[in-house]
Amino acid sequence: MNDRMPETLPFISHETRSQWLLQRVAILRQHPNFSKAAADYAEDAVGIFEGRYMANKVMANVARQVICMSILALHFTRDNGHHGATISSIQNITSSLKLCSKNTTSATIDLLENIGLVSRVLDETDHRNHLIQPTDKLISGMRRIVGVAIAAADKLFPSRHYKQLIDGTDGFVERYFASSLHSLLNVSTMISNLHSSQLFAISDGGGVLLCKLMTMKEQQTADRENIVSFPYDEIGNLFGVSRTHIRRLMKRAEAEGLVRLLEDGGRQIEILPALDDVFENMVAAHIARAQFDLHLANEDYDLLPIDRNA
Repeated sequence: MNDRMPETLPFISHETRSQWLLQRVAILRQHPNFSKAAADYAEDAVGIFEGRYMANKVMANVARQVICMSILALHFTRDNGHHGATISSIQNITSSLKLCSKNTTSATIDLLENIGLVSRVLDETDHRNHLIQPTDKLISGMRRIVGVAIAAADKLFPSRHYKQLIDGTDGFVERYFASSLHSLLNVSTMISNLHSSQLFAISDGGGVLLCKLMTMKEQQTADRENIVSFPYDEIGNLFGVSRTHIRRLMKRAEAEGLVRLLEDGGRQIEILPALDDVFENMVAAHIARAQFDLHLANEDYDLLPIDRNA
């Protein structure tokens, strides 16, 4: 049985794709409507996760998100030289990206099975193994999550009709998830190259907590636009994380110059410009990945970074 890391596209190398995605982040942030799109992104993300403990548990950090997307990607590429998602193939992706250990990957898959997001079926090509198949529940949940980035991309580039593509019924969603296998291999590169993004990406619930901070900032009046009330116990209950976890995250954010803690327990937090930068980088990275996957699934090769020597 062959469960090596999936090879990159023959006409777009890993390095070319990494460079394109990082350049795309810079281009997106210069778009005149990016700030509004980023604010909408934060509000939509909070709307998906707020009050949904198990959703947050499954999508708690970038490693678990990659595991979910890997299952979908490998499942929907099974007719293109792959036979589907196996535990070892998913472990190869997470360990090669240095996102988590093989044991953690296996435990996460067990969790997904226990809550009905995946099922195990016998691998017809090798009866010693089982395939990890996504249920409709996982597909619809991930469709909502990636839909947040796609909606933001659609607002920035309405002529591309991104949302219309993903909302179609011609199998485009399956092609989109299959295409995401390639950009998944750039996740760690993007995180490491974006200032302080790793702090929120690897922390449980860090991404959505950052979005929550930004939505609260948007609601403030002009004289207090950078100061929010962020009580750790109340916020933790909304997103299924402990107040101790949030306190540690905010302490680290303060140490990195992203926030200033004005009162203990998150009652008053000043959001510094550096945190705005981290947030916009995170949103732009998700939109850039969504654009890459959309163009690849739609075979818009003129919009992709094709290697000349391919």
